[in-house]
Amino acid sequence: MKTATITYHASHNYGSMLQAYALQRTIMKLGYENEIINLRTERQKKLYSKPFEFTRPFIRQMLHNVLCLPYRNALEKKYNLFEQFLVENLLLTREYSSMEDIKKDDLDYDCFIAGGDQIWNTAPIDFDWSFYLPFTDHKKISYAVSMGPKAEQQVASRTEIKEYLSKFAHISVREESTKKIVESLTGNGAMINLDPVLLLSKDEWLTKIDSKPLIEGDYILVYVPGGYREDVFGISEIVAHKVGMNVYTTLFSRKLLFRNRIKKYFAVGPWEFLNLLLNAKLVISGSYHAVIFSALFEKPFIAVNGMNDDRMRTFLENTGLTNRAMSQNDVENNSDNLLDCEFVKSANYLNAERINSLSYLKNAIEND
Repeated sequence: MKTATITYHASHNYGSMLQAYALQRTIMKLGYENEIINLRTERQKKLYSKPFEFTRPFIRQMLHNVLCLPYRNALEKKYNLFEQFLVENLLLTREYSSMEDIKKDDLDYDCFIAGGDQIWNTAPIDFDWSFYLPFTDHKKISYAVSMGPKAEQQVASRTEIKEYLSKFAHISVREESTKKIVESLTGNGAMINLDPVLLLSKDEWLTKIDSKPLIEGDYILVYVPGGYREDVFGISEIVAHKVGMNVYTTLFSRKLLFRNRIKKYFAVGPWEFLNLLLNAKLVISGSYHAVIFSALFEKPFIAVNGMNDDRMRTFLENTGLTNRAMSQNDVENNSDNLLDCEFVKSANYLNAERINSLSYLKNAIEND
């Protein structure tokens, strides 16, 4: 059976690319052919442009270039590592720039899969209605899709969303808020399944990660996707002082350039990111995918204000890890177990849910 997946596979975001890889690998392990529809819109390319390309107004771009100049080689290497990951690890169709471009090819697959990540969140700059698969009349299913941390704000687009969702044979989502909206619009049930990265075991991921740590010694990894967050980096400095470790981040932000306590490690693609996470003594994050990778690798972590994010809250509640969601006050008043984390319940949950999620995926692909 020939299947095609559409997802955020080409955004220069660790979680997005790794979940695309995991879902494709899982589908192929189940015995199906799979290609990812290589949609790369101009909006997305501009959003994740090469370092020093002029994508901003002239004055802003020049200021940005000046700030980036000391880190030029590392930032260019980072960009190239993301592009290299696409070529070496994903099976892709030819590149498309728009939904109209996809329609022209009249793609012929037995089943189209709207893959994981926030592809049904209409807010991001690089959102495209192609993620709802309106360009084909062939069988459509979804797997662990999300409408994002503020799913209820999809209200303005619900007329279109309702129409598109009515054409899906099976719908799987990632968290409760998306499930409620989907069910209210369609009148049908929706499954909650594991994020694609959790469909692969820790041992399977380890086969792809270089065994040599990129950073020697004990350190804290701090990661925020998209941009600077004061709550995350403020907490990281407090924790670093408490436990006496260096703090590293892969995020480039002018707000961090003169904070010497935060060390910068920019030349990091998806595999390098997992190396940093795997070998850290503690992960501090505002990232959903950094949190779930930490749980999968049984790595102590802090989900900064994690209970305020429905995606993280759903995961932390299901895995019994709500005590790892912390605010600055929690960190300041808790110095005893910042590096201690119990993963027995989470491991049992992930093992059981992996079976359920694989069962859903196989049945959805094969059955009408």
